[in-house]
Amino acid sequence: MNRTQKSEQIGTFSGFAQGAPLIVLAHFKGTKVAEVNHFRRELEKNGMRYKVIKNSLARRAFGEVGVGGLDQSLTGMTGVVFSGADAVGSAKVLQNLLKGLPTLVVRAGFFDGTAMDKQCVDLVASLPSREDLLAQLLSTIVEGPRQLVSVIQAPGRDLVQLLKNYEDKLASGE
Repeated sequence: MNRTQKSEQIGTFSGFAQGAPLIVLAHFKGTKVAEVNHFRRELEKNGMRYKVIKNSLARRAFGEVGVGGLDQSLTGMTGVVFSGADAVGSAKVLQNLLKGLPTLVVRAGFFDGTAMDKQCVDLVASLPSREDLLAQLLSTIVEGPRQLVSVIQAPGRDLVQLLKNYEDKLASGE
């Protein structure tokens, strides 16, 4: 591979790294080509990418975009997974796909400006998705006004209930 090709690969790879909120490094030794291809296609269906590049070129590409702390994990046969726009959703998809591939092992990751180990990547996958967080936020925002309206309506509602009870008492003749 000549310098131009290496430069192109570094540029492409750094573009992927810059656009991905979550990057995961995985060791794929012992994984069959058909399994890797299936894994790659499933990731692509979910807006993710799986790339294999020389470790030295990956170090340079990561250095260009400020992805640090992964150098010690860039050894041996390393594949890189770049998440889609939703990092947590991508981590969940990745975790589900890896259940069927015991030979593909997560080594490290990079999320929100921080390098992390395998356990932290699993922790990201256990976070609620963006949609779940938005739903929780909306319910929190709506709860305050709902309670306020309930408090404002309480005296009127109580008065109506009291009058209804009095009407029932008069109707029964007590």
